[in-house]
Formats: sequence, C-alpha cells, structure tokens
Amino acid sequence: MRMLKKGGGLKSSTLKSLIQSGYDRSQVEGWTKVMDTPEVSAFKHNTTPQVVIVLRGTTGSMKDWSNNAVFGIGGEIAYKQTPRYKRAVSRVAEIERKYNPKDITIVSHSQGGLLAELVPSKAREIITLNKATRPSDFIFGRKKKKNQYDIRSEYDPVSMFNSRQADYTIKNKSLNPLNQHSAEILDKKPDVVYGDGKYGNGMRKVKRGGMIVRSFNERPENKFEEPDGSVEMF
Repeated sequence: MRMLKKGGGLKSSTLKSLIQSGYDRSQVEGWTKVMDTPEVSAFKHNTTPQVVIVLRGTTGSMKDWSNNAVFGIGGEIAYKQTPRYKRAVSRVAEIERKYNPKDITIVSHSQGGLLAELVPSKAREIITLNKATRPSDFIFGRKKKKNQYDIRSEYDPVSMFNSRQADYTIKNKSLNPLNQHSAEILDKKPDVVYGDGKYGNGMRKVKRGGMIVRSFNERPENKFEEPDGSVEMF
C-alpha cells in the first residue's frame, strides 16, 4: 500500500475567483451556485461533493463600515450582536443542513475572515484572506479554530495586527495598501494551493476510471484496487 500526502485547500486562482464572486456575485467556472445573497454565497463543485461557502468582506456602505467600527471598539462580543453576524450564522447553518459539513470549505476575505472565525460551523476547513484584526490582537493574539488556515499579504494594513498567527504570508514588493488587501494579491503565487493538509478539500486526478475525485486518503472513493487485490491510495 502506498500512502501519499493528502491534498489540501484550494488553488490560488480558484480561491481568488470565489472571493471575488462574493463581491460581484459572479459565477465561477466549474462550480454551480447554490446560494446567492449579498453577504453570503455558496458553490457546489460540478464533479465532486465539495461545497464552498463564501463570506464577503466589507463593501462601501456605511452600514458595513459600522460593523467594522463595532468590532474595532467592542471586540468579538460586541460584533456578535450585529445583524451582519447573525445573518451569516443563519446562512452558514442553512448550507450545512443541506450538505455534509465534511464536504464544506468556508472561504472569506477581510471582515468575512472575522465572520468565518466567529460563526459556529462544522465545516471541514476555513480559509481566510487578510482577515480583519484590531490592535489588541497584536498583544493578546486571537484564538482561531483548529481547522482554520489564515493567509495574509505582507503589507496588508487590515490583517497586520495578527501577522504572527498567519499560516501563509504572501510576499510582494508593492506598498499600495489597496492592492495588498485585495484578492488580486493571490495572482502573485498562481501555483500555490492554500489550505491545511489535514483538513483540506483539495482535488486532484486519482486512478479510478479517469474520474477526478477528492483527495481525502481515508475515503473509499480515493482508493484504487489493483488487479492483485492490493489497494493503492492517492
């Protein structure tokens, strides 16, 4: 039996498209949208069980910025009283009732990263990009979920107060804060697959009739029986 490392997370190009879809509500190639609301959307992969929930970050509305102010001043306890948080809780729960949480990845950006960290969920994996932080995080840190994978840009001002806890830092020479904070930063490393290998919902071709299946080593669909009766795992 040959054991290979589990796949993990999402390719940077896919992660970028999913995050951007949260803002412009666009479609993503290879995925079918199964929830479409202004703040929370979800996609089902066309050939596998994988489902991705997208938690949108802050837009230009005063109401959205006020939620950031609530977090900045009152922290997590105060933020959990906002309608934005309560709507996210409801939407995530709705998707997790419809689909197996073990097949779900939550991706998020900016204020959405804060939501992903706080919203109750049984999702297999959470991936945040430049999540919202505040000065006290630099001193005391933040307790994040065990299946959470944080990405940040080196010079992003929004996530800077929690830089020590980032799982992956994107190096880039630009000092433009808007560029550093946006999902465009993911273009700098197009070959990267983001996510925790332990919890990852990564996909790759495996040896089973030419089909593309998920790369969880422990799952029956990722085991291929050799003619001699042995089992090869991918």
